[in-house]
Amino acid sequence: MKRSGFTLIELLVVIAIIAILAAILFPVFAQAKLAAKKTQSLSNIKQTQLAMLMYTNDYDDVYAYACPQSWWYPSEGGWAYSIYPYEKNLQILRDPTDPNNTTSPWVPTWEFPPSNPGVVISYVSNGYLYQDKSYNTYMYGVSGVAQTWLKNTTTNTTSVTNPASTITFAVSYGRSDLWGMNDVLSGVTWWDYNNGGPGMIPNGNPAATLGSATAPYQAENGAGTETTVNTDPRYGAVTATYAGGTPFSFSDGHAKSMVPYATNPNPANVNITQPWTDSAYTNGHDPLNMWDAYR
Repeated sequence: MKRSGFTLIELLVVIAIIAILAAILFPVFAQAKLAAKKTQSLSNIKQTQLAMLMYTNDYDDVYAYACPQSWWYPSEGGWAYSIYPYEKNLQILRDPTDPNNTTSPWVPTWEFPPSNPGVVISYVSNGYLYQDKSYNTYMYGVSGVAQTWLKNTTTNTTSVTNPASTITFAVSYGRSDLWGMNDVLSGVTWWDYNNGGPGMIPNGNPAATLGSATAPYQAENGAGTETTVNTDPRYGAVTATYAGGTPFSFSDGHAKSMVPYATNPNPANVNITQPWTDSAYTNGHDPLNMWDAYR
């Protein structure tokens, strides 16, 4: 009996068609996978936000602070420790695309088990600081730094003037919930050194604070080496994985994805990088700065 089969040319045509379909579909699958991770991150950061709001209901409407006076969170608390009873799931503190390992340049290995209980987190709180012409420093964010030298160390929910457009949490990869400035963005660069974690908020006009609108934003890592945080300085220390956008949560409880510098597009009142320089700045609140809870 004569058996029929594919000719070599037919096989090559079929293989070529399969290759073309794969080239078309694989990027679609990758985009779909990334979109699913974005949805998961939005859910995570929203749950973190809701846990913070539940905390404020039990603590006189005051947001949990991030970095305590001693910088050591287990003994004095920090927002991740404070809201844990309300969410009881450390996994939601991570973005699905965060590598989730203890080799982050900003976090020394001693912060993690077996020596210490630190965990890798991806979300950081808004602890935006502002310094006036008299070098007084104010905490204008939501969940910031409880240091005695600040003019105000905590924020009350009723004092947030625009809760629907005031950021509480943002994404910044490879952080820790244990020590230093790792779980907060302060908006200043004078703490960007050796284990503290980069702290700049996004800025649509980075030349005002970093001296250049094109040079990458760098900070000192745990080994004391200058390391690139973002090649686009407008992003500050915020990580943007999803087609240039990233999840943010807001003080009224909702979450959405935004291009980082859209949260602070063209600041009228720029925070200075060093208190001893002659950088130009003015007193007051920038109405376009979503990190300023008191604008």
